[in-house]
Amino acid sequence: MTKGGICAVVVTYNRKDLLRNCLRSLLEQTRPLDLIVVVDNACSDGTGAMLDAEFPNLARLNLQNNSGGAGGFKAGIQWAHCRGFEWMWVMDDDIRVTPDCLETMLQYQDVGDIIQTRKMMPDGPLVWQAIWDVSAGGVLTLERETAFEHGRKWFPVQYCNFEGAFIRRCVIDRIGFPDERFFISGDDTAYGLLASMHASVIYIDHIGIVKQIPAATMGRNAFYLHMRNRFLTYDILRENGVPVSRGYFLLNAFRLAATYLGLALRTGKPWLNTAAVVEGLRDGLHRRFGRPPWL
Repeated sequence: MTKGGICAVVVTYNRKDLLRNCLRSLLEQTRPLDLIVVVDNACSDGTGAMLDAEFPNLARLNLQNNSGGAGGFKAGIQWAHCRGFEWMWVMDDDIRVTPDCLETMLQYQDVGDIIQTRKMMPDGPLVWQAIWDVSAGGVLTLERETAFEHGRKWFPVQYCNFEGAFIRRCVIDRIGFPDERFFISGDDTAYGLLASMHASVIYIDHIGIVKQIPAATMGRNAFYLHMRNRFLTYDILRENGVPVSRGYFLLNAFRLAATYLGLALRTGKPWLNTAAVVEGLRDGLHRRFGRPPWL
């Protein structure tokens, strides 16, 4: 068993070229990592062969089925936690990290138990600062970053993002592992809220994450999961003592469904995507979570 140390947990699914860039950026850190583990979410694109040939010294966790980002992060964090690591740096395969990212985050370990850096998208810096709208089961992103306008170096938040979240062991000891029922979408946001109730979650003024690809457009999976997972977030909020009105939540859920239906009708596959919205609403109401039925 490892005592202390830092383990990067990288979850991947059929994106070996993006994964290669991500791993190279991790190996270039000015503060070297103690271990990198790649969680292979049942890839079928030759990811395993690429890792064997190019990164033979990295640890691997091979899952039998694609459990989504949520299931992959849960499995990877469990793996690292069981081996005694003090910090787990979790990320998807479609980001790169700047060489000084880890070194910079460690400068804030006295004030943060989850540390998140700013992110650069292909079209510029991401506005990530947000506030919770618990009656809608989600967060509202601000129109601009205000946290650092007056010289602050870090800012407390109540959410996180598994594209680069740096998580201290005590957080996992207190609130457990990410909820695999999300499959994709919302698992990290809910986890950050739970963490903020028991630990310090901070956002620092340093661009340490670089997204390799533009933000994805909404498709069948996104319409379904974004709609359905609001209900899972609502349940988690209620289970943890947040006094969310069921009536207000349902009103907001149906408003969101109406918005999504309008967006779905303007996509290239309007009927498939509108059906996904309806299915997401239905399955959320009936608490059918986990992997979407068509995957």
